[in-house]
Amino acid sequence: MKKTTLTDIAREAGVGVATVDRVLNRRAPVRQETENRVVQAATRLGYRFAPEFLAEAAPQGMHAAGGTLRIGVLLLSRDYSFYDTFARALEKQAMPYCQPGVPIEFVFHDIHAVEQAAASIEEMSSRVNTLVLIALDNALVRHAVQKAAKKGVKVFTLLSDLSPCGHTGYIGLDNRKAGRTAAWIVQRLSGPPGKVGVVIGDNRFLCQETCEISFRSYLREHATGHTVLEPVTSHENVEQGYSVTSRLIQNHPDLSVIYAPCGGVEGVVNALRDSGKKDQITLICHGPLQDAQLALIDGTLDIMVSHRLEELAGSVVEAMRQASHDAHGSFISLHSYFELITKENI
Repeated sequence: MKKTTLTDIAREAGVGVATVDRVLNRRAPVRQETENRVVQAATRLGYRFAPEFLAEAAPQGMHAAGGTLRIGVLLLSRDYSFYDTFARALEKQAMPYCQPGVPIEFVFHDIHAVEQAAASIEEMSSRVNTLVLIALDNALVRHAVQKAAKKGVKVFTLLSDLSPCGHTGYIGLDNRKAGRTAAWIVQRLSGPPGKVGVVIGDNRFLCQETCEISFRSYLREHATGHTVLEPVTSHENVEQGYSVTSRLIQNHPDLSVIYAPCGGVEGVVNALRDSGKKDQITLICHGPLQDAQLALIDGTLDIMVSHRLEELAGSVVEAMRQASHDAHGSFISLHSYFELITKENI
């Protein structure tokens, strides 16, 4: 890997090499704005700061030269492509605002590892000033969030909110809109009324609960004639998604639609493809997901309600920055946009 030079940093920051030398080697003071620009440029380029520089910068806290944030992130398994892609997008978006030489701390956990999630929240809260998490709405998780908030850590829920527990804000979709949009698709674009299967990750994800309720509500309001079955649970897992979808198709020969506002959708797609009924069953899912283009092209997947991951990552960073300057501690809610993807607009 090419070593980052002072010349590289100077070019990136738009200053002279001598200015970069003054900042990074502490040879002479420069304006705070210039110092911030130099250190942010160095961080973006992957420059390895000297221990002496980090030791001097770290105690300056939230408004330290070159960055304001020490970020911890708790996500579901990196085996699911959504979270791996999002993690990379967040690293990119947050880099200019992170403390020099201190990368985002990621912890990936299994959906039902509630004790592990709570322990990770408590552990990270001793090292970070901002924490972003996705977890089940569980009393143990909420207790850990309360403890972190009392330490002064800004805690944000991502994609799925928690019941009130002292956290700073929520970043994710307007899940009511997402669920009703999926139902509108069923009403307008699917075939004759039939049975509708719903695949969720877990009932304790408030985002998926809201999507399901809103989906049902729209179809009921518009008297479409569809029969919405009780949801089946994928546990955000590809293998489990395959298993429950296969049983759903087998147990309901007249199934006409599947709506999957969850993780592990790759398993749902594979089960529908293997069933030989991809031309009879309309599949609407949330994404992005691995090999979505192929699923759209071959007709297994009809419409994907897709997060814009770069924009979502940007919203997370914007929420963090708002919180760092908000003296009143008001709740921050930022809704990210989604787009409808079909094989005609990939």
